[in-house]
Amino acid sequence: MKSSCQIYLSQSHDPWFNLAMEDWLLHDMESVDQVLFLWRNQNTVVIGRSQNPWVECQLEKMKADGVKLARRQSGGGAVFHDLGNTNFTFLSKKDQYDKKRNLDIIIEALSCYGLNAYAHGRNDLVIETLEGRQRKISGSAFKEKSDRAFHHGTLLLSADLTALAQYLKPNKKKLEAKGIKSVRSRVMNCIEQAAQIDHQGICHQIIDLFRQRYQTDVTPTMIDYDCASRYPGL
Repeated sequence: MKSSCQIYLSQSHDPWFNLAMEDWLLHDMESVDQVLFLWRNQNTVVIGRSQNPWVECQLEKMKADGVKLARRQSGGGAVFHDLGNTNFTFLSKKDQYDKKRNLDIIIEALSCYGLNAYAHGRNDLVIETLEGRQRKISGSAFKEKSDRAFHHGTLLLSADLTALAQYLKPNKKKLEAKGIKSVRSRVMNCIEQAAQIDHQGICHQIIDLFRQRYQTDVTPTMIDYDCASRYPGL
């Protein structure tokens, strides 16, 4: 059965705009069954809804380097976004919410580049190196309300994988217990195994698969700051 669908592709790299758009979609798009939102942020630390930035972040260094701080609606820890990181958000009515179906779209889009990604745990997508080592390329987080829900995540295409450590205040106990210094060795950019992958290309694949899955020919809406007049409340 066909679903009513909308696709939004952000032309803005401003995290405050993009996260405001996501919030608007969650709270004001109740008449639509399925929504896909694709976006990127430029040089931003994004923290979870319960994190304290004065405790977690090197705010003075972020200010000096022009790195923005933003808070997302979902939980979890801090992440660093730059233009080598593609963000996806799937929103739906609560009774049609399916995280596995969303991840299947992302996995199939990656397979178009020869990447054999698979779900690992509750939140991640991973691929294996030629040596058989597991590397994380995507993390997800979730938000639900009484009638709607969203699932959003990142795709590491060609991101600066060392940047986050520069802007966080390390927790000594966490460093000792979990070896946070080794985090870089557990993540990987997709471009390391698929040299041709980029933001425009992966968005095209995700959009095409989303349309196929929901039997829709909806045209993506390009959004930027000018869209505020068309979407009251944003």
